[in-house]
Formats: sequence, structure tokens, C-alpha cells
Amino acid sequence: MKEMTQGTLIRKLCTYTATNPTRRAIFELDKIVRSIYTLRYLRDPQLERNAHRSQNRIESYHQLRAAITQVGGKKELTGRTDIEIEISNQCARLIANVIIYYNSAILSHLLTKCEASGSDKATALITRMSPAAWRHILLNGLYTFQSIGKMIDLDALMAGLELG
Repeated sequence: MKEMTQGTLIRKLCTYTATNPTRRAIFELDKIVRSIYTLRYLRDPQLERNAHRSQNRIESYHQLRAAITQVGGKKELTGRTDIEIEISNQCARLIANVIIYYNSAILSHLLTKCEASGSDKATALITRMSPAAWRHILLNGLYTFQSIGKMIDLDALMAGLELG
């Protein structure tokens, strides 16, 4: 049996005419797979909840990216050339990923702390929090980045923080 990459397969399929039997068969198979998923989605409330949760995560990431892009009153990525726009886009992605990592580290630390203390209410609250939140981060702030070789002390950062 011969193997090929997905890209090669798509390129070959795109060269076929719309009436080509192979192309039509693959499109019909795709319709069957989508129909099966739709039926499962309609019959399984957990699958529906999971799909909505996933869509909400994607939407919150897009909202974070939009907030980062709008820093300084701008409404779009800056740059005159394609390369400058790509650099601007990748910088915004990096900032979004740093915020998500920072929030994930804090949430993970809080979750460990709450599970150790046996606080079920706080644990449930933390598991529903999004790492893509940015309300607690001053995006328009003036930041100075200095490396003194120390890691952020999450215990000191969260001292006195109480949940539920």
C-alpha cells in the first residue's frame, strides 16, 4: 500500500473535476462523517457541552488577541509590509501566550493549594476559570524587563488571596 501526505492528497483531489468518481466518493464520505457527528452531537448532551466549552475557549483567546491588538488605541496590526505585519502578529501571539502561561501557572498553583486544604468550593471555582483572562493585567502599562535570575515566587504573589 502506498502512503502520501495530506497536502499531496489535497493537491491531487483539487486537480480532479467535480464529476470525478473518486472526488465525489470522498465528498460523500465526508458528508457521512459529518452527519454521524451531528447525530451524536444532538443525542449526547456531554458532547454538546464539550463542544461549547471548546468554542468558548477559542472565543476567549480571540478576545484576548483583540485586546492586545488594541493596546495604545490601535484597531489593527501595525506594519507597512507583509513582513512587518507578520512580526506584529507574532508579537501579539507571544504576548497572548505569555499571559495564558502566567495565568495557568497561577491557577495551577491555586488549585494545588485548594486541593491540599480540602476546599471543594474553591477548587470548583478555579477549575471554571479561564487562563485567557486579562482583566487583572494592565495591558497599557509601562513595563521594564530586567533579569536578575530569580523566578516569580507564586506563594508570595498569592499570599492573603482567598477564594470562596
